[in-house]
Amino acid sequence: MIEAATLRALTPFFDSPEQMEEKKDLPVLQALIRRYREEQPFRDCRVVFGHVLVRNALVMVEALCRGGAQVVLSRAHPSPAERPCLEALEALGLKVWPVAQAVALGDLYLDVAAVLGRQRPPRAAAEVTRTGVRYYRDIPCPVVSADDCLAKRIEGYFGTGDAFLRAWRLLRPKDPLGGKRAVLFGYGKIGRGVARAAREAGMQVVVAEVDPTARARASVEGFETVAGTPNQALRRALARAQVVIAVTGVPGVLGCTLPPEWLRANRPVLVNLGAEDEFGPAFEEHEILGGRQVLLNFHLPQPTLNRYVDPALAAHLLALEAWVRAPGRFPPGIHPLPEAMDRWILETWQAAWPEEDLTPILKPGPGV
Repeated sequence: MIEAATLRALTPFFDSPEQMEEKKDLPVLQALIRRYREEQPFRDCRVVFGHVLVRNALVMVEALCRGGAQVVLSRAHPSPAERPCLEALEALGLKVWPVAQAVALGDLYLDVAAVLGRQRPPRAAAEVTRTGVRYYRDIPCPVVSADDCLAKRIEGYFGTGDAFLRAWRLLRPKDPLGGKRAVLFGYGKIGRGVARAAREAGMQVVVAEVDPTARARASVEGFETVAGTPNQALRRALARAQVVIAVTGVPGVLGCTLPPEWLRANRPVLVNLGAEDEFGPAFEEHEILGGRQVLLNFHLPQPTLNRYVDPALAAHLLALEAWVRAPGRFPPGIHPLPEAMDRWILETWQAAWPEEDLTPILKPGPGV
């Protein structure tokens, strides 16, 4: 556990040149660190940390520690990208716990995909994914969710699409995406950004979506569309696809609702961009880019570019802060991030990156 003495031990890591460089593109987290130093909102809180342990996530750990928290680090999402930070933490004598042990050491969770909450119900949790919110609906505790706030949409719209392109280049460096035909399942707040990034990379994208309103939105935004349920138009699109991308947010949905032979018809590369495997057990590990055990962007040293993940990481911290400051406002169940916190993140981020156009996020339209 990171307590006062080990916080002192962590200071060389927090202030190292590598970590200082990491913080340059995280202005919202930097602002939280400055405020938390003064206000100490997490004093005496024991927080189990459920993010992948890469450098930008450890800026969140700094924010928690500067705010007075005792932090339990866990291997909630094992990834090859964690190795440098794990080695640095080990050199400082800090323990990183298996999930089953970590959840016994703290009562507040900063959770991702409910990996911690599924092991043991917490006193309260902050969750940042749609998948996690679905699980937490059946877990008896208060949960403040950063999943559907406007700040999170910055990561989904800009960051996930960019991460898909970078992960493809890392894992298939001799196989350019330009000119490839793709079927993309899901045109929600993340699917829209992935479709945009794929098109900008030169791909021919067909959007498969079960929601007719979202499907109409995709059509207006220039994409060929088909219904995401079994139909002959979808079958024809899959027969030509070289890449099939899943970003529905529903675990196992494609393998359950479509004949596997449709998805295999042209021997495409299967790309899962959900928090959990959306293809399901009907498909072999080697068919899914990067495998199903590690999220695709977690193969990258920087899973999401800091500029775009900064608002989502800050929203996750603020979701926990909201509960800590006023636990009586949050009975068991799912609660949104308070609007004032969401608005502060957007204002702080836009001040740092005034050239970014947030119109698609601020006015996302139907189906998002």
